[in-house]
Amino acid sequence: MSTINQPATDSVTNTPERRNHSSTQLRLVELDPRLAIAGEIIGDYLLLPDIQSVGSMRECCPFCGDEPLQLHLRYRHVKRSHLFCNRCHRCYDALHPDGSSAIANYALLTIPSVTTP
Repeated sequence: MSTINQPATDSVTNTPERRNHSSTQLRLVELDPRLAIAGEIIGDYLLLPDIQSVGSMRECCPFCGDEPLQLHLRYRHVKRSHLFCNRCHRCYDALHPDGSSAIANYALLTIPSVTTP
């Protein structure tokens, strides 16, 4: 597990309960890729489809050390929003100190609301 500091400058982390903190401590937790991406198991290998990344993050893979993690949001083959390392193919979630997912919360806030007639 890795710990990262995130400045509280955007509306996601600038909620009343976090407003008094200069930064939020996030913890990177490795996820099973089968839980994050819909893939096919062939023998001992997990064959993953090509996933469109939203962009590179400033956080680096704790395993590789210098590879920037890619943000993958839920869409098509992605079952769960996560951070992905292109080098070692590990998946991570970033957790707040209370254990809630920072990525899932961000993904929920960025999805446009659907209005029903």
